[in-house]
Amino acid sequence: MSHDPRPRALLSVSDKTGLVELARGLVDRGFELVSTGGTARALRAAGLPVTDVAEVTGAPEMLDGRVKTLHPRIHAGVLANLADPSHREQLAELGIDPFSLVVVNLYRFEEAAAKGDLDDPDLIEEIDIGGPTLVRAAAKNQANVAIVTDPADYDQILALIDEHGGVPLETRRLLALKAFRRTATYDAAIVTELAARWTPDDLTPDVVPLALRRSLQLRYGENPHQQAALYAIVGADPVSGPFARGAAPLQGKPLSYNNLLDASAVAAVARDLEGTAVVIVKHGNPCGAAEAEDLVAAWDRALAADPVSAFGGVVGVRGTVDVALAERLTSIFLEVVVAAGFDDEARAILAAKPGLRLLEDGTILQPARATLEARAAGGGLLLSVSDVQPDDVAGWRTVSRREPTPQEQADLAFAWKIVRHVKSNAIVLARAGAVVGVGAGQMNRVQSARLAVEQAGDKARGAVCASDAFFPFPDGVETCLAAGVSAVVEPGGSRNDEAVIAAVDAAGAAMVFSGRRHFRH
Repeated sequence: MSHDPRPRALLSVSDKTGLVELARGLVDRGFELVSTGGTARALRAAGLPVTDVAEVTGAPEMLDGRVKTLHPRIHAGVLANLADPSHREQLAELGIDPFSLVVVNLYRFEEAAAKGDLDDPDLIEEIDIGGPTLVRAAAKNQANVAIVTDPADYDQILALIDEHGGVPLETRRLLALKAFRRTATYDAAIVTELAARWTPDDLTPDVVPLALRRSLQLRYGENPHQQAALYAIVGADPVSGPFARGAAPLQGKPLSYNNLLDASAVAAVARDLEGTAVVIVKHGNPCGAAEAEDLVAAWDRALAADPVSAFGGVVGVRGTVDVALAERLTSIFLEVVVAAGFDDEARAILAAKPGLRLLEDGTILQPARATLEARAAGGGLLLSVSDVQPDDVAGWRTVSRREPTPQEQADLAFAWKIVRHVKSNAIVLARAGAVVGVGAGQMNRVQSARLAVEQAGDKARGAVCASDAFFPFPDGVETCLAAGVSAVVEPGGSRNDEAVIAAVDAAGAAMVFSGRRHFRH
């Protein structure tokens, strides 16, 4: 059997974007087109010559299209190493012409899963089998075959053929890497979705095939000499608002690495609060937060906690920013405002601060939901379920002689919501639904207590204290009590609990044990 000397392209795509233009360009450059099902019909409808895969294999498509390209006459043409004489001889003996170009994109499983309304059998039908097999085969044989998985690369392919008579090896290798990334991402999305359906409680399995897709290229990382980009976890439940998607601000420059960290942090704190509230975050720590009857009051009280640190901070707003709040927000320098919404009049006022980034996040009003959090450690990844499970305030145990008053109990619950977001060792002082002092990230708890008391000043008198972990010695709680703190919440569990409780009782204060720690390293 004689072989067609023309270069040969195999096209089988779910996404038909740019297909006809690419195919017409290939035909104009002397390619024979081989195709499947819907792709072949689209090419014929455009008046292009195309050979059906079934004509090449001698077997019809079967099982509702599940079996089309899974055939030796296709895969031999894709996988043959043309530098190997025995491979060329076998192709000749079997009358198989090799492919030099394979164009494949996969069934849209990720989009189908994101709809959330498909039952298991319908979703499983969206899992591509022949496509990933072709992609991997062509990518493995990048020495002889160019594999194209992205319509954005079509124009480049035609230009390279014009310039070089084919696709150069360097480009074939880059395309192969892209193809392997695509199949890895695809498989990870399938595992993520099916695991969520079939084993929802198994959040730390033996293997976690995370796939990450770059959603935003950043100018630099934490510091200007570091490269960085934002990646979204493919297939993950989008519970973190617009941050993982790299959403563009409504105004202002693109978000930086540090902006993204702080904006995500401020939204996380806001989700833990109730009603109308404002949070201010600086370098990952809440430096001010308040729940109040309206947003202006919440802002004023949040800012009053630490107006120095608020400069250059990131603000989270549980509500829609209106004119009154916009005027307050433009009174100091801020980096980012994250809110459930911004009304038109407020946008006009905020536009006077063109450097201020505005990010709309409707999830800021929704309760936080557990996800896996990842942190690098020694070249590996530590994965943990996020610390968002609500605390059972009703189950707290009073360990002092005096019970907290109703106002103290409310403030203790508020301070406890904030302290879980503060870097350990963490101490938060609060009064009347507002933060008045924060001690964060110190190497010992008594130093955090001193910082919180110093920041609060006179406002410490009558305030409550939340400690993210137990007081190992009485000195930390004594620091707060001496400043006028009247009630304390901590997990309990120290060898010195009795001494700590005795110090509280001696001051006539109240103490409750939460039974749960909230370290945040």
